[in-house]
Amino acid sequence: MKNILLRLAHALASRRTFGLSLLAILLSLRIWDPHSLEELRLRSFDLYQNVSPRSSSDRPVVIVDIDEDSVNAYGQWPWPRTVLSDLLARLYEWQAVAIAFDVVFAEPDRASPNEAVKHFRNLDDGTRELLAQLPSNDELFAKMIGEGKVVLGQSGTNAINTHSLEKYPETGFATMGLDPRPYLVGFPHMSWNRLLRVVGCSASFRNGMESYVGCRS
Repeated sequence: MKNILLRLAHALASRRTFGLSLLAILLSLRIWDPHSLEELRLRSFDLYQNVSPRSSSDRPVVIVDIDEDSVNAYGQWPWPRTVLSDLLARLYEWQAVAIAFDVVFAEPDRASPNEAVKHFRNLDDGTRELLAQLPSNDELFAKMIGEGKVVLGQSGTNAINTHSLEKYPETGFATMGLDPRPYLVGFPHMSWNRLLRVVGCSASFRNGMESYVGCRS
């Protein structure tokens, strides 16, 4: 009887040790999270979605992706901002509550008549002047932005550039919750969206840590 109890205790101890060792290995892998494990996890998630996809009746957030098919249909990126104006108009028709661009429009649209005419050759002065007087694509895009609730991205930078030297009107903002600045990466300068002035926006940039942009419709 004693031998049986000893064998049973030894077996349980071995299983417990094996279980604890396996748990330690799995926890170490989860903390390390190598690329191969991440890829396996994502592929498994894709498989689950294909086997039993989530219901798509309610879509609070939709990503409009600029993919290869889009590039093949509309040409290489960056697109003329008149194309983006058409995209905004379609999203407004679909009653999008708010639209956010994960793009920084820091430079003038090279497809604008007043910009493109600088590179045209063999044009007479009259045609050149007429093209230069046409509304720019930036103006058309900014006007379309002003018709809805649109969020534009900003890009922090360590280098001084002409956009970061521009002075934008500042305004106050109310904040809620804890101060997020200890967890944010700070930048001394910012590459501004040149559309801010056109659409009529105000911005605040303090302590190299935070930036807020507000636009009037």
